[in-house]
Amino acid sequence: MSYPREVVIDARWLRTGIGRYTLTLLQELKRKLPQTLLTCITMPAHVESITPLCDRVLVMSCSIYSITEQAQLPFVARDASIFCAPHYNVPIFRHGPIVVTIHDLTHLIFPAYRNRLHARLYAELMLRLACARAARVITPSEYTRQTLVDRLGANPDKISVIPCAVSQVFRPQVRQEAEERVRKGYRLSAPYILFVGSMAPHKNLITLLRAYQILCAKRRDIPGLVLVLPRKTKASQIDARLLPLINMPGVHCLHAVSDDSLASLYSAAVMTVIPSFEEGFGLPVVESMACGTPVACSNAASLPEVAGDGAILFPPQSAEAMVSAIEQVVDSSELRERLSAAGIKRAAGYSGDRAAAAHASVLSSVALDRRGGTWQ
Repeated sequence: MSYPREVVIDARWLRTGIGRYTLTLLQELKRKLPQTLLTCITMPAHVESITPLCDRVLVMSCSIYSITEQAQLPFVARDASIFCAPHYNVPIFRHGPIVVTIHDLTHLIFPAYRNRLHARLYAELMLRLACARAARVITPSEYTRQTLVDRLGANPDKISVIPCAVSQVFRPQVRQEAEERVRKGYRLSAPYILFVGSMAPHKNLITLLRAYQILCAKRRDIPGLVLVLPRKTKASQIDARLLPLINMPGVHCLHAVSDDSLASLYSAAVMTVIPSFEEGFGLPVVESMACGTPVACSNAASLPEVAGDGAILFPPQSAEAMVSAIEQVVDSSELRERLSAAGIKRAAGYSGDRAAAAHASVLSSVALDRRGGTWQ
């Protein structure tokens, strides 16, 4: 079949939030672009999972953020109409229009990162180049859009806000069945409170653990705390302040959990707590709401925008405020039911179909601008 245009998507990064964003988008995007040859660049290990989601797969093994990446990417599918980058590491020497998604500016604005050499020499430079080089910039929230404008002087006219989509796997499950799957798969007994994230400083896991320590000292009936983390980390690489807290009685760590298992973990939980200082969107908020599980999250960055009335909010710097929020949800079945209903309704607005349609519209407009000679 002959296609009038080709869109190439960099799908090499399939871990953490960027990977979830890419995979969820690809599940719907081809259907929205029937007249487009959809090509994905990916790593050898991901070919099997990417192949059903596009028309053509190109294998590339170079590392993210590497010099090799910048040397090779401009020549991969070089005749494609548009190159889509799901992160700010755009191929700066590539000819033709680029559409880039910038999820957040955490490395520039969060104190634990902004003074590091990587932030000064790579992140800020690449973010500025991405904003200048791209035909269109996509952000997942108004918060990130405004931060780009304020912090980097990005052109607001070429920024489109398209919220992340929640995968269809995240849907309410019968609680007893979810609890049984969690018990069999992880030897976890309900009830428990859930955290989904990482140990990165901006995720604020340390304050959540301190809040849990306070709760355990305060009352005997507090549920367990389950931490779903990306991968197992050596003790020598963990913040020394976290180690004794992670090893507290009642705290359980899980690593590299599949989406199917994560959906059951959400559905069996009493609540999900997202205590981040900084988020460009915060997918676990929407995933938990989509499963009908009450959410308590921080009132910082994009999280109030994303959660709306589907969550209870607290200031992330205060362990005491976190304790209060957790106790409110744990102690009130009425509040849990209200948050569950509001969360399901809120999450319905973050559908893959809607996100893919919005992305397809941006790509089509860039293609039209190029044919009309208005793209620079």
